[in-house]
Amino acid sequence: MIKLKFLILFVFFIQVVPNIVDLLENDLFASEILKCVDMMALLSKKDTADKCFARSSLLTKGDNGSKCCFFTFKKDPIDDYKKQYGENWKKIVAQSKGYDLNISEEEIRKKLMENIKEDFNICSLMMKNLDNTLLYGYSLNSIDGIIKYNCGEGEKIFNRKEYHPKSKDEIFDKEIIDFSLSISEKDCVKKGTKLSGDDYQMCWCEKISLSAGVFNEKKCAPYRTSTFQERLKKEMTKSQNEKSKVEYKCTCSNNKNKTIKGKFNSVTGEVKVE
Repeated sequence: MIKLKFLILFVFFIQVVPNIVDLLENDLFASEILKCVDMMALLSKKDTADKCFARSSLLTKGDNGSKCCFFTFKKDPIDDYKKQYGENWKKIVAQSKGYDLNISEEEIRKKLMENIKEDFNICSLMMKNLDNTLLYGYSLNSIDGIIKYNCGEGEKIFNRKEYHPKSKDEIFDKEIIDFSLSISEKDCVKKGTKLSGDDYQMCWCEKISLSAGVFNEKKCAPYRTSTFQERLKKEMTKSQNEKSKVEYKCTCSNNKNKTIKGKFNSVTGEVKVE
C-alpha cells in the first residue's frame, strides 16, 4: 500500500514540470509513466534496474527523449502520514504508536526508521531537459535529499542540497513543487500569494466522495487562473466517465491576493468558479 501511494506521488511530480499547469492537462505523461512501472514488481519489491531499462521500448517515440530510470533512496517514513492525515498527522501517529503526544517530528522519524532495513526502489519516467526538476521533486521523498538513479548509463547521484536552479522556468517549477507540499488549507492559500507567475494560483482542494466506503482526499494543487473553469470541467468529465460520484471544492489564491473558489459535482454536472 505504501509503495502504491508513492507511485501516485511520482505521477504527481511528473505532472508538475514545465509548463507545470499545462502538463497537468496532458494525459500523455501519466500514461507514459505507467509504461515504466510493473505494478506486481513494485509491490513485491522484485523490480530490477535491467528490467526497468527494458521498458523504455514501450514509450511513445518522439516524446522528447524520455526513458525508464531506476531510482533508489532512503524514503522519509513520515511523508505518507502527512499526506493522509494533514495537520493532524503527528497526533494520530503518536496515538497509534503509543508515543508521547509531545514527541517531535524528528523523534518520530527516527523511531519509524528503526523498522526500515532497506532502500526504496522504483522504476519511473525521466524526461530529457527536465531531469533536474524531476529529481528535485523525487528527492523531497528522501530522508537525506539524496537520490541514486540509473537510466541505463550507470548510476548517478542527485543531492537536493546542491540544487540551485538559475533559469526562470526551473525556479518557478521548484516554487510550485515546494508549495504543493502544504498539508493545510491556511498554508496552501498563503503560498498562493507568493507565486511568481501571474496566471497561476495555488488551490486547497477537497474531493468528497458521494459513495459510501470511499475516502475523501485533500491536497494543495497548482492551477492556471485563466483556464481554471475549463480544467474543472475536464476533471468532472473524467470522473463521470469513470462512474465516480464526487464533489470537488477548491479555495485558491494568487499573487494579486485574490481568493477564487471553484467546484464541480459529477452527479449534477454543476461546475462553478467565483
